[in-house]
Amino acid sequence: MHFIRKLNIIFTLALIFLLILSTVAMAEVYTVQHGDTLFSLSKKTGVPIEKIRAANDLQSNSLVAKQVLLVPQKYIAKSGDTLYLISKRFEIDLWELKSLNGLYSNNIFVGQTLYVPQKSPYKRITVCKGDTLFLISRNYGVSVESIKQLNGLIGNSIYPGMRLLIPGKQVQAPKRETQTTTSRGGYIDRDSIRADSGISYTSQDRVILAKLIHAEAEGEPYLGKLGVGAVVVNRVKSSIFPNSIRGVIYQIDNLGLYQFSPVLDGRIDIAIPNTESYKACDEALAGKDPTGGALYFFNPSKTANSWLMSKPVIYKVGEHVFTK
Repeated sequence: MHFIRKLNIIFTLALIFLLILSTVAMAEVYTVQHGDTLFSLSKKTGVPIEKIRAANDLQSNSLVAKQVLLVPQKYIAKSGDTLYLISKRFEIDLWELKSLNGLYSNNIFVGQTLYVPQKSPYKRITVCKGDTLFLISRNYGVSVESIKQLNGLIGNSIYPGMRLLIPGKQVQAPKRETQTTTSRGGYIDRDSIRADSGISYTSQDRVILAKLIHAEAEGEPYLGKLGVGAVVVNRVKSSIFPNSIRGVIYQIDNLGLYQFSPVLDGRIDIAIPNTESYKACDEALAGKDPTGGALYFFNPSKTANSWLMSKPVIYKVGEHVFTK
């Protein structure tokens, strides 16, 4: 009887261990071999083809030998999980987690299957207008062929918005980038642009800021849109807020609260900025600020925050008031 009881305990512990393992399918940095297909890689890893494509910005199902793929990690949500906690646990950005899983809100449920982006061991840049493989290779001190091999490129064609892995181990950049180099060939390292406003940003940061402006102030006058962008830039420059655009927009304070309602309700993920929103974004990044240094804005008819309401108003436009 004692022996049977011990067997039952061992069986139960083994079952629990297997259940824990089943919640996580480890991510990997995978080097494509001859004969590999997205279908075979999906079967091998248990990650759907569309998730592998999305995580690597693949425009087709074609793979090239020696190409490197970042295979997402399969994760089953358990009790107590939130998207924020999962993003912190895996050291990724919240917006990346939501984007890969097509989530427009922060709601998840126990047992939900999520795919966690694999952190890249390589520097990852976003191609901008005017970039060529030659200029990129010269800027990073690597060969064109090594960039093509790593990214599975057949020809030399690249396009704005395309994301490329750069050979060599990724080097952690300082929190505040201060150097921007421009060659006579015209290449600017737009993976970290130094703006006239005094902050650094990437092309992805620009898109996120434009989306926030559009979600927060779509029906507001142009100066209202510019004011929203200026608040974000002012926060990046302030010592009491995160020092990056993405960090400011997705900040969660000590009470676990988001700073901007479109982030909370997911509107930022589905926002499609128009020309005016991008113009406001670019002018804010260039240092234009109609608010006079505001760090906060709100609609008095939609907030019950007494602390915010008690602060002196320094600028008003449309439905929004701005304060420090």
